[in-house]
Amino acid sequence: MFKLKICNLYDAVDLSKTWATHTVSLLDPGNENTNFFIIPAASEKLRRYYFHDITPEDTWNLYFRTEFQLATPKQIQEILAFTASLVPTDNLLVHCHAGISRSTAVACGVLCQHGLTPRDSIKHVLSIRKEAFPNRFILKLFDEQLELEGELVKAVFEEFVQT
Repeated sequence: MFKLKICNLYDAVDLSKTWATHTVSLLDPGNENTNFFIIPAASEKLRRYYFHDITPEDTWNLYFRTEFQLATPKQIQEILAFTASLVPTDNLLVHCHAGISRSTAVACGVLCQHGLTPRDSIKHVLSIRKEAFPNRFILKLFDEQLELEGELVKAVFEEFVQT
């Protein structure tokens, strides 16, 4: 299994240069042309995706933002294609703004892609990122793409109910 780190945007700037062989960068839409903490695309081993840390049920966002962007099945397919060829010698860095929700959900999905059970994937993510609180909509998208029949969302929910 490849090595995995999950972090916030600030820490990702250094880790992407010094540790990662592959980086999945999850940013808010509107930051495409901002240089503030943007990781330079040094090679084909970096992928950037732009969507907000929300779910369709997050109606409170409507009060603060008239337009928001959910993660899409196409973005999840692209992430899975990018991470499909990871090997044990690879170092995967997944980051979002805070390193808590989007990035941990994506990490759970990628771990399932590489053979971990949904329950083992969340346990692994929690072991390396204690403050993890995976975005349930992103988990649902991975569940659908990986044909896990809802087990990823269920495993995360059960893990948080136990703690």
